Amino acid sequence: AERYDALVLVDDSHAVGFVGPHGRGTPEHFGVSERVDILTGTLGKALGGASGGYVSGRQEIVDLLRQRARPYLFSNAVAPMVAAGSLTAIELATASDQAREALRRNTDLFRMLMTEAGFELLPGEHPITPVMFRGEDGARRAAEVADRMLAEGVYVIAFSFPVVPRGLARIRVQLSAAHSEEDVRRCVAAFIAATQ
Repeated sequence: AERYDALVLVDDSHAVGFVGPHGRGTPEHFGVSERVDILTGTLGKALGGASGGYVSGRQEIVDLLRQRARPYLFSNAVAPMVAAGSLTAIELATASDQAREALRRNTDLFRMLMTEAGFELLPGEHPITPVMFRGEDGARRAAEVADRMLAEGVYVIAFSFPVVPRGLARIRVQLSAAHSEEDVRRCVAAFIAATQ
């Protein structure tokens, strides 16, 4: 980008709030925050779990987007309560590492237990963890497992084609710092029961 005088935009919807030493996302994790011109993200994950999103950058970029970005121009503002909840989430995320540490523990425990139980997980450390259901009948199996788990009080989401490549269906599990170790173990037990 520097060679061609281009702007750098990072969509960090899945990282802001827990990736990086202070939860500031991928650019902080890699030590390149000062080299990112535009950072976008969602308020629907680590920053409150509600709806809406944000774009951050230099004032002239933000001003331009306010005048030209059609999704911004033709949508409603984020509700005040959602904004307040997200602001509180940002304050909590920057005040302490406790939630990020709890999330990492929960993610590590879930990944370890699921792997030991024989499930295929996509590699990584991310708390949004895909549990794979490969093959022609993977979409059907993933949907059935998600339905069985919901009946047991565990909410997970099945994804299949065209959201993901054909034959690579998955159930996405979103771990949280608010989950207890018991919650994580219950989720794994529900996966085991739902697939037998």
